[in-house]
Amino acid sequence: MTGGGPLRNGFILLAAAALAAGCSMEMPDFLGREGGGGGFYNVRGTPPPEPRSVALREAHLEQGLHGVVLRVTGEAPTQGYYAAMLRPVGGGAPDSAGIVSFELVALPPPGPEAVGPARTRVLMAGVFLPTKAIEDLRGFRVGGGGAVETLRLR
Repeated sequence: MTGGGPLRNGFILLAAAALAAGCSMEMPDFLGREGGGGGFYNVRGTPPPEPRSVALREAHLEQGLHGVVLRVTGEAPTQGYYAAMLRPVGGGAPDSAGIVSFELVALPPPGPEAVGPARTRVLMAGVFLPTKAIEDLRGFRVGGGGAVETLRLR
């Protein structure tokens, strides 16, 4: 028997691939190698910065199918803020008056940014609250940047 056959050829290719993977060859930085030659790979990158409170402009409730939508508009202190969200205060549990509190927050830019006109710093966020979740609630309190607005459900 002189021929290798497909099984033997497959084994040789697999062994060659394993050998090539074990070699220390240079990897470009854009493929996840950090530290310039330390041999450590980081697939997660740098963690995002902590969200910061954003000044609240307005908040209102809209009726949705099987619930309500809480929509909020805010104004970032500088340009570059992104990923605005309503973060529940106190774990999202209502206070003794049946009010659930939220804080408008956004992720800041990685470095200093220009202030720019107010219309370029507008951020919007929203959250849907199903009917089952708001049965025993009386309203919502939204805060951000020192401003607070309370919205009544009934």
